Amino acid sequence: ASAAVSSVAETTGSSKPPPVESSLVDLWVDTLMTLATRCCATVEPDVKNGDLLDIRPYCKVKVIPGGVVEDSAYMSGVVFHKNVSHKRMARVIPGGARIMMLSGGIEYTRTENGRIASLDTLLEQEERYMEIIVTKIFKLKPDVLIVGRSVCRKAQELLLRANIVLIQYVKPTLMTRIARQTGATVLSSIDHVMNSTILGYCRRFRLVSFRDNDVWVDNDDDVASAKTASSDRKSVPALLSKNIPNHERQAALAARKLGEGVLDGMDAVTLGLAKRGVVKTYVMIEGCPKELGCTVVLRGATRPALKQVKRVLRFLINCSYNMKLETSYILERCCRLPPGYEIPSTPCCSSSLCVDFGQPPNNRSKARPWNGGKNDPAQRSLSGKITPLDHQAILITSVWMTEKTQCCPAEVKGICYYSTQDVSLGQFLRDSCFNLSLKCQNPSCKKSVLDHSLSFIHNDGLINISVERMDNPIPTSGLQKQQQQKGLDSSSHSKQQETSPSSSTEHEPIATWTFCTRCNQVVTPLIFLSKQTWQWSFGKFLEVYFYNRDAIINAPGHRCSCRMQASSQLFFGCGSLAARFTYEKISPYSVYCRRHLPFDDSFHRDHSLQDLEHISVTSSSLFVHFDKQIEAISRETRELFGSAMNKPEHLQAVLSELNLVSAEVDNAQKVLSDKISSVTTKYSKTDSGKRSSDEALFNFPWYSRRYLFMLASAWNERLSASGQALSAMKKIQHAGGSGRGDSAVVPTIVGDASADDVIEGMKRIRMLQETYSRNYNVSKNMTMPRSHKGEGGLFEGNILPDGRVATLEQEPEIDDEEFYSDPDNDIDFEDVDADVLASRNRVYSPSASSLSKRSSRNRPKKVLGGKRSTELVDELPTIPDQSPSPIGFANNYDSSGQLESQGRSKTVTAGGAVKSALTRFFNRGGNKEDLYVVDLGFFGKGRPRLQPGIGGLVVPVFDDQPSTIIAHSLASSDYDVQFKQFLSATSQQPESRPEKHEPSRKDIERRMLGRNKSHIKHTFRDFDEKGQQLCKFVCTTFWSVQFNAVRQAFMNPQISSKDSSSSGGDAGNGSTKSSGSNDIEKSYIRSLATSFAWAASGGKSGAAFSRTTDDRFVIKCISRTELQMFLDCAPAYFEYLSKAFFHGLPTVLCKIVGVYQIGYHNRVTGRRTMEQVAVMQNIFFGRHISKIFDLKGSLRGRFTRQGNVDKDKKPGKQSSQYKRSKSDATSDSNSFSSGDEDDDDSLSTSSGGVEKDGKVSSDAEKGEKPDKGGSIPTLLDGDFLEFTSGRPLPLTDRAKAVFHMSILNDTLFLSIINVLDYSILVGIDEEKMELVVGIIDFMRQYDILKQMERVGKSLPMVVGSEAPTIIQPPLYKARFTNAMERYFMTVPSKWTSI
Repeated sequence: ASAAVSSVAETTGSSKPPPVESSLVDLWVDTLMTLATRCCATVEPDVKNGDLLDIRPYCKVKVIPGGVVEDSAYMSGVVFHKNVSHKRMARVIPGGARIMMLSGGIEYTRTENGRIASLDTLLEQEERYMEIIVTKIFKLKPDVLIVGRSVCRKAQELLLRANIVLIQYVKPTLMTRIARQTGATVLSSIDHVMNSTILGYCRRFRLVSFRDNDVWVDNDDDVASAKTASSDRKSVPALLSKNIPNHERQAALAARKLGEGVLDGMDAVTLGLAKRGVVKTYVMIEGCPKELGCTVVLRGATRPALKQVKRVLRFLINCSYNMKLETSYILERCCRLPPGYEIPSTPCCSSSLCVDFGQPPNNRSKARPWNGGKNDPAQRSLSGKITPLDHQAILITSVWMTEKTQCCPAEVKGICYYSTQDVSLGQFLRDSCFNLSLKCQNPSCKKSVLDHSLSFIHNDGLINISVERMDNPIPTSGLQKQQQQKGLDSSSHSKQQETSPSSSTEHEPIATWTFCTRCNQVVTPLIFLSKQTWQWSFGKFLEVYFYNRDAIINAPGHRCSCRMQASSQLFFGCGSLAARFTYEKISPYSVYCRRHLPFDDSFHRDHSLQDLEHISVTSSSLFVHFDKQIEAISRETRELFGSAMNKPEHLQAVLSELNLVSAEVDNAQKVLSDKISSVTTKYSKTDSGKRSSDEALFNFPWYSRRYLFMLASAWNERLSASGQALSAMKKIQHAGGSGRGDSAVVPTIVGDASADDVIEGMKRIRMLQETYSRNYNVSKNMTMPRSHKGEGGLFEGNILPDGRVATLEQEPEIDDEEFYSDPDNDIDFEDVDADVLASRNRVYSPSASSLSKRSSRNRPKKVLGGKRSTELVDELPTIPDQSPSPIGFANNYDSSGQLESQGRSKTVTAGGAVKSALTRFFNRGGNKEDLYVVDLGFFGKGRPRLQPGIGGLVVPVFDDQPSTIIAHSLASSDYDVQFKQFLSATSQQPESRPEKHEPSRKDIERRMLGRNKSHIKHTFRDFDEKGQQLCKFVCTTFWSVQFNAVRQAFMNPQISSKDSSSSGGDAGNGSTKSSGSNDIEKSYIRSLATSFAWAASGGKSGAAFSRTTDDRFVIKCISRTELQMFLDCAPAYFEYLSKAFFHGLPTVLCKIVGVYQIGYHNRVTGRRTMEQVAVMQNIFFGRHISKIFDLKGSLRGRFTRQGNVDKDKKPGKQSSQYKRSKSDATSDSNSFSSGDEDDDDSLSTSSGGVEKDGKVSSDAEKGEKPDKGGSIPTLLDGDFLEFTSGRPLPLTDRAKAVFHMSILNDTLFLSIINVLDYSILVGIDEEKMELVVGIIDFMRQYDILKQMERVGKSLPMVVGSEAPTIIQPPLYKARFTNAMERYFMTVPSKWTSI
């Protein structure tokens, strides 16, 4: 009140000195507090008999400008601006006045029946009619007649003769107030006049006139510029500077408003300066019963200022009245404040005791909370800040429950305190708790109130109300004793019981008591509700219940001083019924849906450092094995020196070769150790450095592994040559010799080819020496044959240890049809490959197309999908900075039947192909091992002979990890060439610009919305050291350009944020921005480079799942049908994502960032496979999830079988962590830990639930990260309802609003593209109190198979059972959205705005 009045004082008294302003504020505060307190002490609305809950309609505030603050007064009556109809009527009626009220007018209605009548006759009829009417009125002897409409002149004269005061044109609302306070009856017609009981009475009736001069002084400019008045009149400043009567002061102020030369209001009217009279007459009806109403007259300022004071006074009256009722409630609850309670220093925003709403949440300091949904400025504060005026309402969520079942969805209800939306506490108990005839809102629910429970949820609390039947009714004998103690007359209550003896619980009193849960006893006496507590606002009751956390129970007799909110249960009893109010503290959840998927540099940095540490340990062991092997071969060689059968120069050549290899091993060990040590020291520091430095660290482990593999393979080749020569020498020695040791040529013995083997071995050693001395250089920079990129100087191409290219000698050409020939599932899949072919034909030049036709005519076999992607490399323009390999390393992506090796070409013949196939078949798994070769073990994993990608990027490939095949394909130069061709065809910029210019938001959006297919098919092969093909891989990337744009938008924080500006032409100047898109693609490849498989339990689909090591992505195997369906609706999917990324459309769809078809044919094991995979975000990346739910909105079969979950947790089904230790190098598909089985990076297999509809529900697809204790089972709809006890899960107001909008958007989109059977994944993060959500499984459309499945599941249904999960998409959408409304509810707070 003080703050509000201060703003008023600034308006009213700004021309006065500061001390005067302070005193004026204090005066206003004292006056308003006195008036508000007096109003609440006298006026008592009777809510039980139909009065309004609010006291303010019965406390009218009248503003009369002028006067001083002390003139403000309280009056038990009515004051309104009217005048008598005739100036000779009485203006004062002392000693009381009887009042008659007529809603209509007093007029004579002439009937026109078509006859011509005399005017005198009509006047005579009117006069007689008026005399009759006035005679009827006069018989009742009223003193005042108040009429709602007009009264004819004849009637006014008759009333004047009868000394009856007439007031006409009174509004109906004003007449209702007058009738209430005077006890009069408002008549609609004179014909209803019966007796004098219709008259009202007041002790005094008078008319008072006030000067309406309208002005206080606003500033001093008018005074300074005042003109000098004439000699016979005093100036305005002179008048205001002296103590003059109030009417002269008002006249002077009016003169200042109207003009300096005018001193009197009558002069203003005369001169035409005033457009209305300066005198207003008010009717005062005084001396009415004080409990029925009152009027407060405010004076002492201008009308605008008094209007503001009126708003403050009305609010003070409301606060005072509420405090009166609330105090009565607190006394009957037997509670008090704790001894050490301190009043908060900051002003609180509540008008209740000990209620503090706290500070507004983030970004809500200026947002207006909900205050009734009206923009009425009268309901807002004067200063514009959030004050108690803005908190006169509360939003709550109500839920009706029957045991653990919702009868109706949760509803958000708003209650404006003491308004028509509000009810009294007693009325709520009567209507909603003790009314057994109350019907449930759900028509299908036939249970009574006793079987229901009502919950109110707000902020962080939940009030649960349940009604119980007691064994014995509440005794009413204590009610009279309680009333006598309060000094009240109980006759009214007994009279009320006598008048209605047949009423049941309607008029029975309501009692209250409190039960303490900590003390486990009733701690307050049985107290009946007083009239004040009965009339208290139910909205205010809820506010105090939710926010009064400091009050304690005042029960000294029971020795209980526990907190009233948290430790007590409130009971209300009426007859034999008792309503229990219990409070439960809750924590509403926020909703988190990832808008940006970051790249975890720290994880990959630590991962690379661990890899380097493991490489260092394993390489040391490898070097020791080489040293031992060299020493053993050297020892055997030296033992042959004494023999005359072998030439010493041959033995010396072998020893020389061994010494060279030993020197290279020592040098490589030193170089590798120094390099790893320096890198580890550099990057182990906390400073992460620049992104480019991290990039070098991320690439170094696989660079070094491939480097060491190539060196070790070369060493093995040389050791094998030396060993074979040594074996031939041993055979010659054991055979006894066939020639002289000093002869130039060893003679050949018939039947023994040992001498020839020795000569051949010497030639091979000499050739290897020449090759490696020319092409290999083990230096500090770890350089080997220099590549065109110069990244570490690693091997380029699919090469052999001796520098030769891998050839297809004696190997038949493998056609792509091998990948599609599946005897178990023979489905024609030509349409997908046709899309690939159509995409290529659209972007490549006519010359390339003609060349492809010529090359295809020379091919004997039909290849599915037309031209091979590998042949296109030769047809496309080469990259400008790419040069051929220095030592003739051929590209292993060549698909032709011929390959060149050191100038010689070897043609594959049919006989050689058959021979090679038979050899592989009979020697599979039983090849004779070379005794002189060191097993590379760990360094031979990941197919290191494959060609590095662009920039020398080494990506390992593992047959059991589909993601590695994708990563290798995306990093290849062949993919890059085709992708740039598609990009240049879809881009509006020159071809050279996309390579040097970072794409802007508009460019990325344009690419995402492209309709042209951009499928890329890429084939590559792996060869062994002899040039024989080991395995063939194929990877088809669908919609490559569009998915690349999705990744750019989703994984780039600058692009994915809404308010980031699109980069212009200068974006390419900075080194960071220019490499942004490349960095994102590299981070995507790096994530896919290492993954591990999950064991998906159950399900008819048998789909396999894997997850990347950094937890960013989940790879799911999908069926060909799902792939084809997704490819058909992919343009709509990209359009929808563009709205989400670039236009702020709320969505919770799990982002699919790539769809691929991959396959491989392992020529060693004979295993061949072709799979379709979708790479999607891991919804729970970087979160600590405690529970996971997969929700569809149906309860049919939606319960987790715990037996299946436990059965799947067998040791044989647990996927290993792929740890790499010193002695065991099992797999390199995941990051290793240094032998610690309980390391945080350990990952165990997650088991999922199996649904009855045949769809696998695996944790791999859901993306959860199990904790150390084991896997987290994925729970379903039924488990979710058990977890929440049937009640909706609470969400914050803004979280629920965004979540609801996202669900509506996503389900509408999926329904439009005819998709169904999707579900929403909900993970609970207890640490941050967030729900991590995402819609998954949206790749299946409603086709004929789904229709048959729906019909099949509907046949065994019985009446009342749940519908099957497979229904039509629109019905599925409706069921899904309705279920989300049942599963989640809004929890509003006092800061919620609508």
